[in-house]
Amino acid sequence: MSPIRPEMLDALQHTPLFQGLKREEVSRILEHARPTRVETDAYFFRQAEPAGRLYILLNGQIKVTQLTPDGQQVVMRMINPLELFGCVAALSGGEYPASAQATKDCEALCLYDRDIHKLMQIYPSMAVNAFQIMVKRTHELQDRYRELATECVERRLAHALLRLMQQSSHREGDLIVLDTPLARQDLAEMIGSTLYTVSRILSQWESHQLIVAGREKISLAEPEQLQRIAEAQVFSADLKKAPLGEA
Repeated sequence: MSPIRPEMLDALQHTPLFQGLKREEVSRILEHARPTRVETDAYFFRQAEPAGRLYILLNGQIKVTQLTPDGQQVVMRMINPLELFGCVAALSGGEYPASAQATKDCEALCLYDRDIHKLMQIYPSMAVNAFQIMVKRTHELQDRYRELATECVERRLAHALLRLMQQSSHREGDLIVLDTPLARQDLAEMIGSTLYTVSRILSQWESHQLIVAGREKISLAEPEQLQRIAEAQVFSADLKKAPLGEA
């Protein structure tokens, strides 16, 4: 793995863990990081393994999955470059609550918990940042569990697409293209549903011109309508009664 390029170091300086730290401070912290390569479909770590490392993804993509007590696999989160993962477990001790699997060939930086604790004493703002990250991730997990327990599949799918849009997307003309390659099975696991149900809903939304779906690619044409579905203000069946864009 090649050394961190200056532009990558500049980008890392503005990630949540290093927010507020000077460039030279980030550089000194990353001297303790170990470069890690993981090939497509391989794992950085698996659920229930002892947690002692956190990672910063440089290139590639990762899906974080959790196996429920009844044996169902749920995709909890997609990790994109410059995002942190494994941090909550590594900083709090214990076991990894989920697995991190590469969906592409990945390059990452690994920091061991023993080094992190020492660095946090030297750079207190790093400790504050880590605490804020842990709180945010805990809230995100609580929201996901609430959705799975209380919301219908259509609302959960709308929430998932909107989250992916906020995490990583770009605009092409009138469409917002999700940068995360997604098979329909991934979406089904993300919302705790079946491939058949997700395919049916996506086809329905595509017929109403809310989305454009291709092979592992989804673009949003009407995110406002998806937001209304997510908030239970309207359902797909009701969209037949009025042209798109009308309340």
